[in-house]
Amino acid sequence: MRSRTTIFATAALLSAGALSGCGGALPTAAAGGKENAVYAEIAALPKQQQRDRARELAKDEGGTLTLYTSMTADIVTPLAEAFEKDTGIHVNVFRGNSETVLQRTLQEAQARKAGTDVVETNFREMVALADNELLAKYDGSALDKVEKTGKFDTWTATRLNIFHPAWNTKQIQPGEEPRSWEELADPKYKGRITLEVSDSDWYENVTKYWLDHGRTQAEVDALWKKIVANAKVAKGHTTMMQFLTSGQTDMEVMNYTYITARAAAQGAPVTFLPSSGKSTVPAFPRPNGVGMLKAAQHPASAWLFYDWMLTGGQKELVKLHLTPSTKVPGDKSLDGLSLAPFDVEGLSHDQGTWDKKYDALLRGVDTVGK
Repeated sequence: MRSRTTIFATAALLSAGALSGCGGALPTAAAGGKENAVYAEIAALPKQQQRDRARELAKDEGGTLTLYTSMTADIVTPLAEAFEKDTGIHVNVFRGNSETVLQRTLQEAQARKAGTDVVETNFREMVALADNELLAKYDGSALDKVEKTGKFDTWTATRLNIFHPAWNTKQIQPGEEPRSWEELADPKYKGRITLEVSDSDWYENVTKYWLDHGRTQAEVDALWKKIVANAKVAKGHTTMMQFLTSGQTDMEVMNYTYITARAAAQGAPVTFLPSSGKSTVPAFPRPNGVGMLKAAQHPASAWLFYDWMLTGGQKELVKLHLTPSTKVPGDKSLDGLSLAPFDVEGLSHDQGTWDKKYDALLRGVDTVGK
């Protein structure tokens, strides 16, 4: 499989070609010519009528929908079941990491093959699909509930992955918890913390945060060297949580809070909040989003899934301990956290620069579990 940097570079080249008209570029709606007329029909209606019309049109599409997603099986399965219960539409799911989802969608578009109707994955991959003009615009009433920072031209944030340290409560005693990202450089954490090998977007956001708050580049570089000197590395946030719950590592420098919350709900001795219940470590909310393909074979069903993910799906995400992109009664996933802006703009088109920097930083670090 090609590396993440290579996949994003290829996506950027295709996008650049599409904009300039160069040969080999993806044409608009490559797999299906013009954008499906069903989307235009729905969009032409008053917003309060769009959902009902989409349901009517979906009845003629065979009762199925194809979704490409990077959500894990224990998340996408209950979501798909809830969507089917609500709409009667069965969801055929292809799961892979976000890079695989992007690569597969781009390859099918180049081959003019309509493989999926809708995609739900990480923001960088959604940006790449949007840049290649593969996504159709949604303007349903559900957008009214989404914060401005979660709205993009042809995709919308469905959920937020919150970046924050996590620790084993048996290994890290009250008062030992980190009070800032900088504190992870403290020698008291030597050999006790774990980094994830692909968290370059976290690395970029913390770096930018420090620079924006008055640190020099030299000070930032020194902090990272000390943090890495304290750490081992692991691959995959779920794997990291397994190490943490078993006590094989004391603390994860960063994991998604929903993974920690789900493990804690199952009885694991893990948390991301200090004993006070309020963290002073700035948490970064990374958007994951949904987009419907211009060339969808089931466009009305794709529209309904997009709309549902911003309405009924938001409640289902809360049940699964995820952070929804809208305000949902009963959602406590952000309680005790102080959020800092996530740098969507800076990471959307960096073409692997931060991947390379982060890889260079971690080179030579031991792997946990060796």
